[in-house]
Amino acid sequence: MKTKFSGILTLFLAFVVQITFAQDKTVSGVVSDENGIPLTSATVLVVGTSNGTSTDFDGNYSIKTKVGDKLQFSYVGYGNKEVTVGGANTINMTLAPDNALDEVVITGFGSKKRDQLTSAVTTLSADDITKLSPSTSIDNMLQGVAPGVQVVAGNGKPGQTAFVRIRGVGSINASSAPLYVIDGIIAPDLNSVNPGDIETMSILKDAATASLYGSRAANGVVIIKTKTGNKNRDARVSISSRVGYGQRIADNFEMMNAAQKIQYERELSALGIGNATALPGAQVSTQEEYDFLIARDTDWEDELLRNSYIQNNSISIDGGTEKSSYFVSFAHDRNTGIIQSINGFERLSGRLNLNVQAKDWLQVSTNVSITGTSSDEPRDRNNVQNPFRAMYDYNPYETKFLLDDDNNQVLDGAGNPIFNPTRAGFPISEALINNPESDNTLFIIGGISAIANLSDKWTNTFKVGATNTAYRREYFLKPGSVLDGFVGDADNPGSKTDSGSNELDLTVTNLLNYSTTIGDKHNVSLTGLFEFNKRTFRNYSLSSDGFSNDFQSVQAVATIPTAASTNLFTRSLLGYGGFLDYDYDSKYLATASIRRDGSSTFGINNRYGVFWSGSLAWNLSKENFLADSDIVDELKLRASAGTSGNSNGLASYASVATLDFGSLNGASTAIPTDNGNSDLGFEKNYIWGVGVEFAGFDRRIRGVIDYYERTTSDLLLNAPLSSLGGEPDGSIFSNIGEMTNKGLELELSADIIRAEDFGDFTLTVGGNIAFLDNEVTKLVSSSTDPNGADILLTTNGDNNIVRVGEEIYTYYLVRYAGVNPANGEPLFYDIDGNITNQYSADDAVVLDGKSPIAKFDGGANLNMTYKGFDFTADLYYKVGNYIQNYLEGNMLSNGTGVDSNQRVDAFNYWKNPGDTNVLPSPLFGNEAGNTSDRLLQKGDYVRLRNLTIGYTLPSKFTETLNISSLRLFLQGQNLWTYAPHFNGDPEVGIGSGETDTSVNFGNYNLYSYPQTQSLQMGVELKF
Repeated sequence: MKTKFSGILTLFLAFVVQITFAQDKTVSGVVSDENGIPLTSATVLVVGTSNGTSTDFDGNYSIKTKVGDKLQFSYVGYGNKEVTVGGANTINMTLAPDNALDEVVITGFGSKKRDQLTSAVTTLSADDITKLSPSTSIDNMLQGVAPGVQVVAGNGKPGQTAFVRIRGVGSINASSAPLYVIDGIIAPDLNSVNPGDIETMSILKDAATASLYGSRAANGVVIIKTKTGNKNRDARVSISSRVGYGQRIADNFEMMNAAQKIQYERELSALGIGNATALPGAQVSTQEEYDFLIARDTDWEDELLRNSYIQNNSISIDGGTEKSSYFVSFAHDRNTGIIQSINGFERLSGRLNLNVQAKDWLQVSTNVSITGTSSDEPRDRNNVQNPFRAMYDYNPYETKFLLDDDNNQVLDGAGNPIFNPTRAGFPISEALINNPESDNTLFIIGGISAIANLSDKWTNTFKVGATNTAYRREYFLKPGSVLDGFVGDADNPGSKTDSGSNELDLTVTNLLNYSTTIGDKHNVSLTGLFEFNKRTFRNYSLSSDGFSNDFQSVQAVATIPTAASTNLFTRSLLGYGGFLDYDYDSKYLATASIRRDGSSTFGINNRYGVFWSGSLAWNLSKENFLADSDIVDELKLRASAGTSGNSNGLASYASVATLDFGSLNGASTAIPTDNGNSDLGFEKNYIWGVGVEFAGFDRRIRGVIDYYERTTSDLLLNAPLSSLGGEPDGSIFSNIGEMTNKGLELELSADIIRAEDFGDFTLTVGGNIAFLDNEVTKLVSSSTDPNGADILLTTNGDNNIVRVGEEIYTYYLVRYAGVNPANGEPLFYDIDGNITNQYSADDAVVLDGKSPIAKFDGGANLNMTYKGFDFTADLYYKVGNYIQNYLEGNMLSNGTGVDSNQRVDAFNYWKNPGDTNVLPSPLFGNEAGNTSDRLLQKGDYVRLRNLTIGYTLPSKFTETLNISSLRLFLQGQNLWTYAPHFNGDPEVGIGSGETDTSVNFGNYNLYSYPQTQSLQMGVELKF
């Protein structure tokens, strides 16, 4: 039989068959969609009665009725149909999907049917989310799904959240991350949500919807609505389990083995490279010594890394009575990560959603979720304890354990092998085992709401929501460990650091709505809003030295307390406003909103901002001249404009003068650190856009086209101050900058083959693309440039610049001119474009059009079904960004890093006059290593994000087991990557402590936790 899961949430109403009469008859049949795919749990109801039933897994139904009765067929996401019972005993019914028009979309503080939207919104259903690439963080799953939503994985560490940008870069110093809302409650990220709990996800991209959130929605909004269960339905149990493994995405280059590294050291020693002459390759004088070293050939990736073990199990129960519905879930995620001796990431989560019709006029709902995570945190970037640095740096003739002259392991007194200190001076493997750094987080999000229907036109919604994040980090440097001897205090061995924080975010919201219909076609809705938010953040840190053993790690047993600190920060926000929605016969639509927000973060003179929006839409397909079209099924034009604000990512006291307390000569001191600015206010975003949505040929082709322009003004930047006034700092935080983001977004999908065309086979393809043009238009004026002084971003060694007329974060580098074929020396361009062999940082220039920001990106997908089989493939691509390949610079170091391992192509250096297309001669290694665009490479790539094949067993097998459905699947992630211009993985990650306000976001690669590829198999059960 043909099968299809069109949605995980479906109505499952089971009614008791009424007392039958002599004239009753039994009608049976199959309910299917337009493709002939049976609809499981579709409802069949005798109109005007409580007599009903639901279809089984194969769409079959049977109901007792009588001639003349009307049967109503319904299914979530599909249009209802009615038919009058006649003499036939078999009635098959085909339902048409109306999710493109009647699908309910969450749009801020309310919901609308899709055909009533006037704004750019991308919506994902529960079924869509189950098909996405698996991840413990939902934001990673969004890559390539929605045009205009750029998602870059923070790094490959299990549980790591992604960087999400909606329609460009929104700020320089504040956050560019969108606002996350879970069941109406603002959340810091999506890492706490179990993907199986999600009913819908809406991404609000323009001002018409984002402005409803006022000062927090400058970067767009991501809204998640979790599942709630359905009334009048017996309990339904859903179980999902998957298991698999992951591994580091392989490099597209080769590292030297022991024989090659020794040969490289011999060559450089012969050239007189100083640090090569003392290395083993230069010291080897006999074949025996050479054979001894190459026999130790070590693959450090194998010694330090492993395949990760991935496991996910979840169970949910949902159902309801006449006046209530519920959804309960529990999930466990585990990913050991790819580092040996590190526990990786583990998450436990539980959820309870409950809706109760307390009175005919009152509905009460509560949503509560608790998530606990734990993870070991490895060092990263240039830290010598970073295993991802060690696997490249350590020489292949070095070994994990000490070896004797016969290459046998050296044992300690207990008979255990002794770790080898290697070139780093300490054994990293021992550090990973004995000195882990662990993080633990407990996140609670919950809310309670009451919806009171005051009359048939007036409704009041009151909601209290809160999140609480308790975070704890623990690091114990064990006394007696090799690392303790390397970095610890010899007189007080061992050290311990305990740190943590607690953040409570409380929001109270009240909405008063008036809705009416004037005549038969004028629909009007007015909503008034009041909202208050308060956030309290506390943190602490305590450190001590001196521990007598490695199993008592509490601070109380330490001999010397070394540091202690606590902090308390609070901030609050008050907002109120109103929204208007109007439509005429669902053809002509209009919305308007205005909201005033005040934030304690800003100066006393400028704490409030007013944000507005307006939008229009025209459903042409509902006009008489298109209503009967055989080609056009849907055609809507829309336009919107509005403003929103941004204060995210700023310090709680950014507008006030602050002091730093300390001591001097035994006396307390207070030193001014930051200047206050009583006029500091919100960054402001003005965005306008136009769009068209269309579908045709019986909805076989569907698409959306959007164009927008976004202007960010009053950027929060440091304005220079004269030192004559005696200010503590030479700058003051002010609203002074401006930049624009312009973009074109295209989305298209098509049902190439439907079941009605070709038996049981279906084929659907889709894709999207988003173009982005960013430009800085205003900065702080200076004596030399009234349009704005350049800002060099020191987080990347002044190699990126913010300049008026350029794209933000444009690279600012000396240009590399290649190798002099006569002598192998590196050549550069001076600031005037002349070739020179003299390097000077003063010759750095703006590299027009070269920045870490992609010019366009997007995704493509393919879905096929045949009988019980399903197949899904998803691609993601990104084009036009540039990355500084620092990793390549370290592994092709032209002799300066000869004491570390190198890539095989490091042999390709200049050797003889006339050599071209080579690396500089090692004799000029120091000059070649100077920062230039030599290591700047295009980051274009295409990646197969997801490949899934599944099989759903026929109902004749599952019915005997009392199972509604059983699906088996195999899913691969990141299985293939094509990056023609970049040496390494082009999806570069960040280091710990780096955020989305940092230029490091996609700027350079340097020893961060690498991306992984995985293969998982699983089962989905429903009872």
